[in-house]
Amino acid sequence: MTEELYADRRYLRRDDLEFSTFKHGDQADQLSRPARSTTGRCFVCVLAGFVVLSVVVLVFAATVLRVKSPDAKLTSVTVKSLTYGGSPSPSFNATLVAEMSVKNMNFGYFEFESGVANVRYGGVIVGKRRIVGGVLNAKGTMKMNITVDLTASNVSEIDVNSGVLELGSYAKLRGRICSMKILKKIKTAEMNCTMTINLTAATINDLLCK
Repeated sequence: MTEELYADRRYLRRDDLEFSTFKHGDQADQLSRPARSTTGRCFVCVLAGFVVLSVVVLVFAATVLRVKSPDAKLTSVTVKSLTYGGSPSPSFNATLVAEMSVKNMNFGYFEFESGVANVRYGGVIVGKRRIVGGVLNAKGTMKMNITVDLTASNVSEIDVNSGVLELGSYAKLRGRICSMKILKKIKTAEMNCTMTINLTAATINDLLCK
């Protein structure tokens, strides 16, 4: 009787020990699971932050750091005075008043040097005017009026008789784009326009700038 009771107690203690070990092991697993879950969430957060930062850097580089050449063109040209003659010595003299527009599409300002605008007939320069240098603000547009005196003595008699002369105008403004006090890049604003002058009506038609 005593031996059986002792055996039951021995088996009971062993069962208790196994149950206790299983219980503590289960508690350890439950404690380790939140730790692994927290580590996983931290990794996901770090990865997401890195992706967002990469996107921000790419957008910044594609917008702020990307430098474009300013755009220059003639927005209007009017004839202030005009005289011309036909055979035997076809010629014309005119004074044109042009409005030139320079547009800066960059996030930095455009500091440009003085330049020269010229007008051509038949590939020959018949008039030119100096453009004073200046500073154009970021994302800004500058408009300036230019008065040019034209003189041409070797004019085609056919053109004079038709009453229409084809003219071209060209200008180059060289400068640098300055952004955030660290980025300075040399850029040039070029203007290349064509137009026709009606000798009879003293008007400018078909103004086109590339």
